[in-house]
Amino acid sequence: MSAVQSEVQSDLISTYYDTPDLALNRKQLTLRVRKQGRKFVQAVKAGDSAGSDLLVRREWEDPIASKRPNIDAPKTGKQLPASIRKQDLRPVFTTSITRTAIKVEPHSSTQIEAAIDEGEIRTANGSGVEPISEIELELKSGNPAVLFDVALRLLEAAPVRIETRSKAERGYRLLGAASLPQALHAGPVALYPAMAVEAALQRFGRQCLTHLLRNEPVALAGESEGIHQMRVAVRRLRSVLSALKPMLPQEHYRWASEELKWLTHVLGPTRNWDIFAASLAAPVSDALSANRELEYLVRAVERRRHAVFDDAKQAILSEGYAKSILCLLRWFEAYGWREQPVSEQAALLLAPIANLAPELIDRCYRRARKRSKRFAEQTPTQRHRLRIALKKLRYIIEFLESLFDENQVRTFVNRLQLLQDCLGHANDVRVAYDLVDELLGETDHDVRAIDRAGGIMLGWHERGIADHEPKLRQHVRRFKHLNPFW
Repeated sequence: MSAVQSEVQSDLISTYYDTPDLALNRKQLTLRVRKQGRKFVQAVKAGDSAGSDLLVRREWEDPIASKRPNIDAPKTGKQLPASIRKQDLRPVFTTSITRTAIKVEPHSSTQIEAAIDEGEIRTANGSGVEPISEIELELKSGNPAVLFDVALRLLEAAPVRIETRSKAERGYRLLGAASLPQALHAGPVALYPAMAVEAALQRFGRQCLTHLLRNEPVALAGESEGIHQMRVAVRRLRSVLSALKPMLPQEHYRWASEELKWLTHVLGPTRNWDIFAASLAAPVSDALSANRELEYLVRAVERRRHAVFDDAKQAILSEGYAKSILCLLRWFEAYGWREQPVSEQAALLLAPIANLAPELIDRCYRRARKRSKRFAEQTPTQRHRLRIALKKLRYIIEFLESLFDENQVRTFVNRLQLLQDCLGHANDVRVAYDLVDELLGETDHDVRAIDRAGGIMLGWHERGIADHEPKLRQHVRRFKHLNPFW
């Protein structure tokens, strides 16, 4: 059980400064002066990024004489752009919080500091206020798994969620300086040849979960691309775990796979209905604007799309979702896969990633080539399996591409992407048949009109697929003749 070693309460007032045109914010810098008692501390932070770690922040601090910024401070001053002048800086927002710092010792070898912040963010012009109620857990020493165990205990006691936005981000959003949250795409994974396989896996796991979490606010703001990027993060992680499955404990792999499948199930329907609305129904409706039955279909699709989007947002806000993410983070941070007997396969996790990278890619490549055989005779189901194999190949390449020649990788991936996109459209049409049936099963009125409109729409796209068949076969042939870069 956790033992509380000490508890200290303090009032913190932090004023954030910027120029009238918010030059620091544009450069992803924040300048903060915090008053604690009679002391003032100036901090400069570099902007957050979704790198290999959950949150990547760089921070510098200096004690200063007053609440006004000191651009000549030795550590923080040199981080500010040379064009910034002291007279240009003015307060933009303030955080006023009461912080309760608690030192916790769950085990004799583990120390955690919990900072409980309660207060508010208030813009300098008084235009906006937002409450702050959060707990920050910092591992001072010991096993990182215990940190997540404490977070999971908190989740049992209260409906907590993981917050990835800094107070500065929320302040600028409150100020109106930032537009609506923008979807964040996955960045490159920086690996080096001597890195152990398990270290590479941990880095990729962190990046994927960061990608997922950083797109949460976008999804909750109503942007469907946020849902799509969350889904991409989950699928990328599933693909890499699948490639490394022989090295992982069977029960661990099964558990992680089920957690990720649940997330896919939560996020998948929204993407399917977005594609149906934007890429399938809308083009046909625009081309045949005089057809009123297509209008019924479009309206029914929009109703269903909004309903599944609401379902996805509720799932993201659920306790089950928070628990799933915390457990996955715990597994990656604590190298959970080490809990297995010594074996030849398990030992591969300690091998240099460069030694295994060619084999990992080649295995996926051979599977995709096998799926592409006799393509002209394949059924839609077989072509769907090829598409999945190609997607897994691309994701494993994205995982390992930093170990290979960049130009050769790009050439290969660009060709791969063309084929994948073509097969993706055909699969979207295949899925649309099920979505039309779903609409018909849930609609009490206009059933015949929607049924006819669905037939028109599907027929339109089937004709397009048939017309594009020669080009698609050409993409398959070109894929088969690609030169492996590994």
